[in-house]
Amino acid sequence: MPNVAVVEQLGALQLNENQAPMGDVPLAEKLPIGQPDGTTVKISTNMRAMILKKNTPVFKYDIKIIAYFKRDGREIAREISSSHEKGPKKENDKSACSSIYRLACDQCPELSKGFFFYDRQALLYSLSDFKKEVIETTIAGKKIEGFPNFVKAEFKITNVAESFQTSSNEIGKAVNIRPARADVTLLESLNMMASGHALENPNVFTKNNCIHYLSHPDRNIAIGEVRGQGMQASSVGATKAVRVLQGKNPTPTAYLITELKTTLFHPNHAPLLNVFREIRGFATNLTATSGWAREHIQNYKGLCCYLDYGSSEGLENDRKMVKIHSFGETARNQKFEKSDGKVSSVFDYFKGRYEKILKFPDLFTVVVMGARGGRLIPVELLTFCDKQIVKTQQMEAKVQADLIKMSASKPQDRKKITNQVADSIGLGNGDGHFFTLSPPEVVEGRVLPKPVILGGGIKPNEKKSCFWNTKPEGPSTDFSIQHFSDGKSLSTWDVVFHESEPLESAVHHLIGTMTQMGMKVNAPNFVFIKNNDLRTIFDNAKKRNVELLMFITKSNREYHKEIKVLEHEFDIRTQDIRFETALKFERQQNTRRNLVNKINVKLGGINYEVESPTFTKDRIIIGLETSQNSTMGDGLICVGFSANMMAKETQFCGGYMFTQRSNDIYGSVLKDIVRDVIKQTCTHPCRVQNKPQELFFFLSGITEGQYSLINERYSNLIREGWFAAVSGGKPISFVPAITIVAVSKIHNTRRYLEGTVFKYYMRPILHG
Repeated sequence: MPNVAVVEQLGALQLNENQAPMGDVPLAEKLPIGQPDGTTVKISTNMRAMILKKNTPVFKYDIKIIAYFKRDGREIAREISSSHEKGPKKENDKSACSSIYRLACDQCPELSKGFFFYDRQALLYSLSDFKKEVIETTIAGKKIEGFPNFVKAEFKITNVAESFQTSSNEIGKAVNIRPARADVTLLESLNMMASGHALENPNVFTKNNCIHYLSHPDRNIAIGEVRGQGMQASSVGATKAVRVLQGKNPTPTAYLITELKTTLFHPNHAPLLNVFREIRGFATNLTATSGWAREHIQNYKGLCCYLDYGSSEGLENDRKMVKIHSFGETARNQKFEKSDGKVSSVFDYFKGRYEKILKFPDLFTVVVMGARGGRLIPVELLTFCDKQIVKTQQMEAKVQADLIKMSASKPQDRKKITNQVADSIGLGNGDGHFFTLSPPEVVEGRVLPKPVILGGGIKPNEKKSCFWNTKPEGPSTDFSIQHFSDGKSLSTWDVVFHESEPLESAVHHLIGTMTQMGMKVNAPNFVFIKNNDLRTIFDNAKKRNVELLMFITKSNREYHKEIKVLEHEFDIRTQDIRFETALKFERQQNTRRNLVNKINVKLGGINYEVESPTFTKDRIIIGLETSQNSTMGDGLICVGFSANMMAKETQFCGGYMFTQRSNDIYGSVLKDIVRDVIKQTCTHPCRVQNKPQELFFFLSGITEGQYSLINERYSNLIREGWFAAVSGGKPISFVPAITIVAVSKIHNTRRYLEGTVFKYYMRPILHG
C-alpha cells in the first residue's frame, strides 16, 4: 500500500518575508514496486480505513471568543479563542472556550440541531450550512471554571472563504504532487471528527489536539504504571493521526491510525511542599544555593502552580496561575522594597498582608513569573496545576528506561492493548454521522533474506564467522560475532574508579574478551577520582596521550553528563560503565561483548562486514539527526551527521555542528556537511575519487511541512556542497544521483506479522 501522503503535522513552515513561497515544484514520482526476494507474509496494521458517507458536504467556520474580566476595578478583554499561552494556561483557555461554546449552543437556534465538531479554539466544522454570514451572542452571568473574575464573553461565528468548504467526495484533493496545491480542509475536519468522542469523554484529557489520555486507568487494560520522584506517575493514552493512502483499488483513502502512548506526568493539584518532601535529600531549611536546590531547579523550572493565599485561597481551579522561574533566598532572609517604599522580608510581608504565619521561613522561596512580573512566593503557598508532562531531561534514567520498556511491549500484547485503549478513549468507532471505521488493514509483505555478515579469523573454505540467534530465549542480539574483522590495538588507556570504589577484577574479564575477539590490549593504568574532580583526570590523560578513558562508577555518582562534556573538550575517547553492570561481568558474556563491540568501533576498528548490494564504493550514505532540547530556549542546536566516508564502504564515522534554532535546522549546515563528507571519502584510493555515482541522504525529524523545503532548497544545497568539494564551488556538468529519505520522529504506524510467529520476534519485513 504505497504512501501517497502522510498528514501528521499540518502547520506550514514559517518562511522569511524575502523567501519565495515553496511547494509548487513537483515532488519525485513514486518508484514502482519491485520484486524483492523473500517469503510473502500477511501483515496486520494499526490503520483503519475511514469509510466516508458519500456526497456529504463539510462547512468550515471561524469562531472568535473575547472574554472580559474584572481587574483593578475595570474590565479587561482578551481573545481566548486564539490563545498564545502555553501549558496549563493554554489548556485552561481551551476548557473555557469549550464551556462558552456549549452555553452558546443553548442560546443560538442554529447550534441547537445538527452535527458540529469544535476544536476548542477558533475552528468549527459542521455538516450543515448555517445560511447566515454571522452568528453571535453574549454569554453573561455564568461561572466559567478557571476564570474567577469572568464577567462576560462575546461569541461569534463567521463564514470562511468558499474555497475552504469541502465534501466527502474530495478526499483525493488532500494530496498533490505539488504540496502547495493540496487542499487539506477535509483532512483537517476528519482529524477533528475522529477526536469527537474523546473530547466529550469525561475520563479523557487531551494534549496537542491529537494525544488523548485516560484520566483513570481502565482495570481491563493490562498495562502497568511507572512512578518517578516527586509523586510523578504515568498515564496511558493513544495518539491519533489521519493519513491519505493509495488504497488497494487503488483509490485515495483516508486512514485513521491510533498508537499506544505512555507519558509521565507531574502530580495533579499537589502542594509543592509535599512534592519536594518526596524527593531524597530535601529538608525544610535548604537555601537556594544548596546542592539540592541547584540540582532540582531545572526539573521544575517552567512548571505552573496555583497560588494558595489571598484572593486565590480556596478557589480550586479558579486560583491564579504562576510559572516557576527559579529559587530565591529564604523567606526570613529575603528582603524587598514594597510599593510604599518600606523594606520587608518575605516572611513579614505574608504575615502582615495575608495573615499567613509561615511554618518554614528558613526554606528557599520560589521566584515565579505571572501577569504582573516576577514575585517571591513561599514553597508552602504553591500547588501544582494538573496534567503537566515530565520532560525527558527531567526524568531519572531508571524511570525513563521503565517508560520505554512499558511502551515496547511484545507485539501481540501491544496490538491488543492499543485497541483496548483506543476503544476506551473513544477512537475505536466512527463518528456515526460522517464516517465509519473498517477493521485494521491487513497488507502483504515479504520476509527478506538475512544479510551475509562476516567477522574476522575466517579459515580457508569457511563460509561464515557469525552465528544467528533464532531462539527467543537466546542472546539479546540478533547475531553473535566471534572475532572482529579489524580488531584495533589499545596501548595506552586508563580505567577510572571513584577513590573508594575500585573494581579491578571486572577489568580483567573485559580484557579477556577484548583479546578473544581480536584486539591487542596492554594492561591499563588505574586512576581514581578525588573530590569529584573529573577535569584533572582528563587533563592528565591528555598530557600522556591516553587513547581511551574507561569510567567504572556507581550510578548515583551521576558523572555521565560531565564525562561527555569533557570528552569533547579534551578530544579523548571515553567509555562510561556503571559499577553495578561491571559487577556482573564475570557471568555475563554478552554484556562484555557488547561493550567490546563499542570500544573497537570507537578506536576505528571494523567489528564485522556486511555483504549487501546496498553498500557500494560509489554510493555515499549520509545521515543527519538533530537534538532540540526545549529547555535551552533560543540556544544553539546540535546537528549530528554520519557517513560511510571511510576506506571501507560499510564503515561509518561522523561528527556534529552547531546552528541557531529555527524552522530550518539542516539548511544552515547541509552544504558544509556534504562538502566535508565528499572530500573525506575521496581521500581513500580504494573509493572512487571524485566520482561517486549516488548521494543517499537520511534526514531524521522531518515534518510534512518541510517536504517542499527538502525538494526545492535542500536538493540545491546538496548540489552546492558537491560543487564545493570537487570543483571549488563552480558548477560542473556531472552531478551524482541524489536520493533523500525524510523520516518523521512521530512514530504512528505499526505493523504486526500475522499468525503465531510474531509472539516471539519480528523478522525483517519489506512493506509491499
